Amino acid sequence: MSKTIDIMGTPFALLPERALLLPAQKTLVVADWHLGKAAHFRKAGIFMPSVLHDKDTTRLQSLLDGYPIRTVVFLGDLFHSDLNSEWLAFEQFRSANTTVRFVLTRGNHDILPDNLLKKNAIEVFVSYPVAPHIVCTHHPMEHVAAGLINIAGHVHPGCLIPTKGRQTYRLPCFYHYRQTLILPAFGALTGVHLLQPLRDANIYPIAGNEVWKWIPTER
Repeated sequence: MSKTIDIMGTPFALLPERALLLPAQKTLVVADWHLGKAAHFRKAGIFMPSVLHDKDTTRLQSLLDGYPIRTVVFLGDLFHSDLNSEWLAFEQFRSANTTVRFVLTRGNHDILPDNLLKKNAIEVFVSYPVAPHIVCTHHPMEHVAAGLINIAGHVHPGCLIPTKGRQTYRLPCFYHYRQTLILPAFGALTGVHLLQPLRDANIYPIAGNEVWKWIPTER
């Protein structure tokens, strides 16, 4: 079940598929897919099943099929490394969604040639304004101007939730702090980076098919 939050009068739907839906803009935002990572590891002699990439693609396709999406914004690190076989699968996915606009805010792992991105109708920006008051970037902006909301990736945010019996759950999460909303990494091979839950932060973990708001007992 998704969770809709309001930031500065704008609804944001936090999806358990590790993506963000902006209903008013008919835009889906995805951070840090890191396509090609499994093939990159296999090339280095590390066993890695390709089924993880397939599941990621299926998950994204189900979102495009389930919502009226006009634009998909990738918040950087779309592809993990140099060109490998997983890009061919992405091209097939792209050709199956020709009516959707694809935008990439370039990340530190996005080293594929520009002509390859252009060939697949992927528009590349340093930052991309979804709306006059919403800007998408790969790295979170250091200074967000008044009246502006920054949607960012790169961090792969996660949280450690304690439970009874001294057990803990390490979960990906959406992390909202003041004017910045950081998305969880979309790719199955990305892992999480545990963030310190600051006093003014709102943390939304993902467990299975549910997103909920978590309020730590200590900050």
